[in-house]
Amino acid sequence: MPIATITSETIIDTEEHFRIFAGPGAGKTHWLVNHMRHLLQNSKKLGATKKIACITYTNVAVETIVKRLQFGADRIEVSTIHAFLYSNIIKPYIGSIAEEFGFNAVKMDGHEEHRASRSKITEWLNEHPGAPNLKNPYTLNQLKALPYFMTGLANWLSTVDYKLNGDQIVLSVDNRKAYYFMPDGTRRNFGAATCLNILSTDLLSYKKIFWARGVLHHEDVLYYSYILLTRYPFIVEVLKTKYPYFFIDEFQDTTPIQARILKLIGANGTVTGIIGDVAQSIYSFQGAEPAQFTDYHLEGLKDYRIIDNRRSTNEIVGILNHIRLDMRQEPLRNVPGERCNLLIGNYRLASEFAQRICGDDLTILSWDNITAREIGSQMVADRPEHNLIEELLAIDNSDRRNAILSCVRAVEFAREKRFKDALKEISYNYIHIRNKNDRKAKILNGLSDLLSKYEEYHDQPLLDFYNHVRNDVRNNFPAITRGKAKEFYDRYSFQQLAICLRIDNERSPSKTIHKSKGDEFDNVLVVLKKEEHFDFLLHQTLRTEEHRIFYVAVSRARERLFISVPTLAEDKLQQIEHLFEVNNL
Repeated sequence: MPIATITSETIIDTEEHFRIFAGPGAGKTHWLVNHMRHLLQNSKKLGATKKIACITYTNVAVETIVKRLQFGADRIEVSTIHAFLYSNIIKPYIGSIAEEFGFNAVKMDGHEEHRASRSKITEWLNEHPGAPNLKNPYTLNQLKALPYFMTGLANWLSTVDYKLNGDQIVLSVDNRKAYYFMPDGTRRNFGAATCLNILSTDLLSYKKIFWARGVLHHEDVLYYSYILLTRYPFIVEVLKTKYPYFFIDEFQDTTPIQARILKLIGANGTVTGIIGDVAQSIYSFQGAEPAQFTDYHLEGLKDYRIIDNRRSTNEIVGILNHIRLDMRQEPLRNVPGERCNLLIGNYRLASEFAQRICGDDLTILSWDNITAREIGSQMVADRPEHNLIEELLAIDNSDRRNAILSCVRAVEFAREKRFKDALKEISYNYIHIRNKNDRKAKILNGLSDLLSKYEEYHDQPLLDFYNHVRNDVRNNFPAITRGKAKEFYDRYSFQQLAICLRIDNERSPSKTIHKSKGDEFDNVLVVLKKEEHFDFLLHQTLRTEEHRIFYVAVSRARERLFISVPTLAEDKLQQIEHLFEVNNL
């Protein structure tokens, strides 16, 4: 079927399935909002009670669409895939299978990140049917007694997820993450034949420990949704009746399970539309496959392409067209714009350079979380050479380590005004308090005390923060007086540990490239930590995910674009200097 070229203003038939190929800044959100407004005004299917379902990938994208709708937002349910499935499938129907899976539906309260704890791992090991087959050095007693083994199992079990095996959805786990650190700092992996293959035969029992307490993890939302939809087709009929139109943005980022679920919903009479761009597929680490978009098929599906760029200046669009040869975008704004800046040298100097020009209206995008958080926090201490979380996992006991990490997260969330997240994080230190009102009061007081003393510990040795936690949150913890834990808490500061935490903040002016997806900013600095990262500008192919990640980053800019690289060979510079104003810092 041929692909028709349209613009972001084109109106199409309200009753056709569609797939739209749209590059960055093409106006796909603009087009989608217009299409949904058109449906509200002209569709005979909606009536007074039915809604349009609009699924997108990030909370920022949800907010953008809702803001642009202006009217009719109450007739359109805009949400992430997990939020939609939880409210429309899990919440109303999980009771029908809860007993079979040992799920305590009465205690269920939303869905949360999977946290592998020592107590639950121990509970699982004690009941594991394969435990008698475990041999030295991984006997049941050794796994439970040696702290570095328990830490390694937590690393491994934190990767528990689901995959499709034909039409069956099954548990999976990543053995590459099954590592631990010996007391001397040596990193080792568990043996597959002697340990992991035995334990992985009963991952379902591990999950059921959480389910018995009503704990639903993010990945469980997809698992239970798939089971419910395939087992009870009437749920699809209910969804079709409630949502006669179902649209999915950023479809190239869907996983095979998500795509199958969406197809189940769309194959039963619901008018379905998908929008995406394989050149912006950057979530393979979450299981996303670009082929889910290109291979998607529904009877009567029509294909369209938008080649305009509504977002960026001519200079920036010129950069994008240089990088990408399969789609030449037309700059719809037709604003010449400022020359793009190539900054060669230290990324902190690059940040200062760009901020002198843009002031506070600058968004800094980095590949890795530590760089993004380092720049965002304006840390003056030395950046740690490695991820301190991994070192802490190796040398400290799980109770103290988990308490410290939850309190650091709570402080960081609160400083970003994410108080709901902050209270949830610090609450893990008060689960032993049974009275709900007493627990709430303790949680509020503990967070308040840590925040009020922030200036006393943020740039001091981590031991100072630990002592605050002992005094204000967990007064049952002993003092740290010796050993590797004492060396760690003395050597590193609160800030150095805090920047190693993976705390997603889509609204921060310094963020990872993945968190910028679906958003746009007036002025963007893209930080390349290595010279080889610059190759995405030279090879002019977006077949590798690394190149697609940086393509996504530079395409976020509306007015000004800065690219920082530590060094650049003369031959590479000669190939692209005509595109940039070059600054050696």
